[in-house]
Amino acid sequence: MSDISAAQAAAHVLAKQGLAGGRLPSVLDAVEATAGIYSTAPTCYLSSAARVEGFRLADLDKELYAARSAARVRCMRGMAYIAPTELMPVLFSCTGEARDRTITRIGKVTGLGGDRVLGLADRIEAAMAGRPPMSVPEIRKALGTVEPEERDAIPMAVALLGRFGRIVRAQVRGGWRSDNFTYARWADWMGELPAEMDAAEARIELARRYLRAFGPATVDDLKWWSGWTKRDATPALTSLAESGEIIRVSVDGVDSWLPADETIGEAVPSVRLLPIWDAYFMAYATSGRARQVAPSDYPRVYDKSGNGTSVVLQDGMAAGIWELDADGGLITVAPFGDLRWPEIEDEIGHLSAAIGTDLRLERAPEPGPLSEGPRNTFLSPISLRRK
Repeated sequence: MSDISAAQAAAHVLAKQGLAGGRLPSVLDAVEATAGIYSTAPTCYLSSAARVEGFRLADLDKELYAARSAARVRCMRGMAYIAPTELMPVLFSCTGEARDRTITRIGKVTGLGGDRVLGLADRIEAAMAGRPPMSVPEIRKALGTVEPEERDAIPMAVALLGRFGRIVRAQVRGGWRSDNFTYARWADWMGELPAEMDAAEARIELARRYLRAFGPATVDDLKWWSGWTKRDATPALTSLAESGEIIRVSVDGVDSWLPADETIGEAVPSVRLLPIWDAYFMAYATSGRARQVAPSDYPRVYDKSGNGTSVVLQDGMAAGIWELDADGGLITVAPFGDLRWPEIEDEIGHLSAAIGTDLRLERAPEPGPLSEGPRNTFLSPISLRRK
C-alpha cells in the first residue's frame, strides 16, 4: 500500500479539478471533474469560474438551457447539483430519499395522504404538458380550481415530481445570482426520461465518479458526500477494488482509495477564490477535511451545521475568506495569515472577466469563527459580522 501525505492528496485533487496549474477547457469538464457542482446561485457560476479557462456566465447557461447537456437535480444528501445528462439514471437510482418514503412524508406533512399527493402530482404534470417553463405560481394558476389543502401542497408536489424525474428545473428568472427557478416536464425539456437502474450498480458508478473527482478518499468520505449508509458505500468500493479499478493507499496513515490508473504528481502553487458550498470543501467527511483546513481555521470555514463558506484557497489549504459585492464592484478578503496578494489580484481579474463586472480588492482584518456572527453568517462571512 502506497504512502501519500495529505498535502500530496490535496495537490492531486487540485490538479484534477483545474484548481492548480492550468484551468479546465470547458464547463462540462468542470462538472465531470467535480462529479457535479452545487447548483445554487451564484455558487454554480463562481465554482465554474474558479476551474474553467476563460469562463463566462453564458458558458454555463448554454449547457443548461441550450445544449441541455447538464441539469439541476436534487441528488447527493438531497442537495441540488448540476450534473451531466448521462448521469441522471445513476442519480435517480441511488441518491436521495426512497420514493415510497417521499410519498409517505409529503402525504403526512400536507395532510392529503399518499394517494391524493400522487393524484395532485399527475394533474400538475398534465397541466405543464407542452408549455414553456413555469414558476410555481404559474403552475398553480394553470391547475385552475383546487381544494384549499391541495393549493398549499402544490410546492411539495412539484418537489415530488422533480424527485421522480418527471419534471426538471429549467431556466432561472432574474439573472446569474437568482434562484427563482422555473420548471418543465422532463419529456419536454430533456427528452427521454431517465432509465431505471439497479441501485447497487448505480452506486458503483457514482462511487467511481466520486473517486475520479476526489480520490484518494475514504469510505467515510464517500458516505458523507453521497448521503448513503456505510452499508451501501462499502460494497460499491469493494466491487471497484475487486475489478482492479481502484487501489488502497495510505493518506497520512488513513486507509483511502484511489483510481488505479492515477499517479500522484508534484504540487503546483495555486490560488483560487471558491464560493460557499464549493465542491472542493464539501466533498469529504469532517475527518477528511484535514487536508484542506488547519484545525484552528475549521470554525472560520465551516459553521456548526457543516456549511462551508467562501474560501481563499492557497496551495490546497483554506488561507482566508472572501465576499463578493457584484453591485458595488468589490471583493473583500480577510486572510488567516500570509496570502500571496498579487495572485489574489490575478484571480480577481479572472473573476471580473467571468461575470462582466470590474472588481476591486479591499482587505479586511483576520476573521474569527463564523459563530461570532448571526445565523447563516457563512453566506456573507465578512459583512454580516460587521453589523
